Amino acid sequence: MGRKHLLALGCVLMVGVFSGCNQAPPPPPPPVVPTGPQSKQEVLSLVLPALAPLQNILSMPAGTGGLSDTDRAYVMSQLRDSVAKYGNLPFGREALREVGYKIGEMGKQASTQERWRLALSCVDAFDILQMESLTVSRLGDRAKNMMEQPTVRVRGFLEDKEKDSLYVFLELVNRKTGEIEKVQAREGEEFEGIRLLKVVGRNQKVRIEYIKIPGLIFDVDFEPNSKK
Repeated sequence: MGRKHLLALGCVLMVGVFSGCNQAPPPPPPPVVPTGPQSKQEVLSLVLPALAPLQNILSMPAGTGGLSDTDRAYVMSQLRDSVAKYGNLPFGREALREVGYKIGEMGKQASTQERWRLALSCVDAFDILQMESLTVSRLGDRAKNMMEQPTVRVRGFLEDKEKDSLYVFLELVNRKTGEIEKVQAREGEEFEGIRLLKVVGRNQKVRIEYIKIPGLIFDVDFEPNSKK
């Protein structure tokens, strides 16, 4: 190869080297956009709407409304999903703990309103969040006991003058099955976890104590069979 060719080749190589040095660096990769919530408040904004069916019932007048099986299943499903999604994040656990406290307060409110099915559902929801609270635990026991308590109906009275006794004819309705058990009892007698304390007025109503929850006393009006 001649000297001129060598010189030309060298110039080409030099141009290539300098061109490479002056080439702009590749653009940086696009920033990674985080997915999902990034704070406790964001988690709360996503989880709290699941409690709407519970709150809606608590806002109703006492004695009205009730938690349907569909709404109950929805709430439980949403809470399970929330635990799976956010339970491994520090701020997620903090948010779920706050949701649990809110559910506990709702359960106590349901207990005060004597909405026992709702109170028991709040206990189950609280358990899903893996919370621990003696107050809510006691609430759960109370709600379960109330669900076991039969509905009491007073159907009639019979006075036995020879024995100086007054008999009360009662119907006990199983809350779960709807089965009816007929009972004849006198004041002071106990049956099915219930104590008949006294007859009030002139055979107008009876006073009942639910033995499983000491101090839980309520009156039941006389309701003849014809008024079913």
